[in-house]
Amino acid sequence: MASATNRNPARRVGETSSLLGLVEFRPRLTIVLIFLTLTVSVVGWRIARDAGGHRVDTLARAAMGLYAEEPAAGAAAAGLSPEEAERRIRALSGVRVELPRNEEGFTVEGVRPEAFDHHAGAVLRFRYEGDRYLLMVSRRDRILGNEPSSAFPEASFLSGEREGKSFVFWERKGASFIVVSAVDVARNFDLVRRFFT
Repeated sequence: MASATNRNPARRVGETSSLLGLVEFRPRLTIVLIFLTLTVSVVGWRIARDAGGHRVDTLARAAMGLYAEEPAAGAAAAGLSPEEAERRIRALSGVRVELPRNEEGFTVEGVRPEAFDHHAGAVLRFRYEGDRYLLMVSRRDRILGNEPSSAFPEASFLSGEREGKSFVFWERKGASFIVVSAVDVARNFDLVRRFFT
C-alpha cells in the first residue's frame, strides 16, 4: 500500500525540500531554526533600542567638554538679553527656544554656533542664582525612541551625573536639548522643568 506522504528518510524526493518537507522530516531542526530566528530578532531589537542611549552619552560628553571650556572674556562681560539670545539660537539651530524673561537671577552670558553629530546647533551659556549652566540645542530626529514618557507627553527625558557635573537631556518637536551644570542632577532637572518645558 502506497502512502500519500514520504515518511521514509531513505526515500527523499525533490518535493520534500520545501518547508513542508522540512517540518515533516526534521521537526527538531525546524524548532531550532524558529528559536534562533526569534533570538536574533530580540537581540537586534535590543541593540537598536540601546543605540539611543549611547548617542545621548556621546552628546553628554561633548556638552560636558564645552561646559568645562572657559567662555570668551568679552562674551561673559557683554551678556545678551533673553530675546536676543532666542533670536540667535533660532538663527543658528532652527529651533525655537523660550527663555525666562523676568526671572530674578537668570542672566544670559552668550550664544555660539556648534555642530553636534553633523547637525547644526547652538550653545547657550547662562547663569541662574549664581550657578553656571550650558544649554545645547540642535534639530534632529528622535534619539530616545518614538514614544515619549507619559509624565511629559510632549518630551522624553534622560538625566545623569558624571565627573562632578550633571546633565538633563530631552527631546521635543524634532529638536534635542541638553543642559549641563555643576549642580546636582535634581536641581538641574528642576531648572529644566521650570524654564524649558
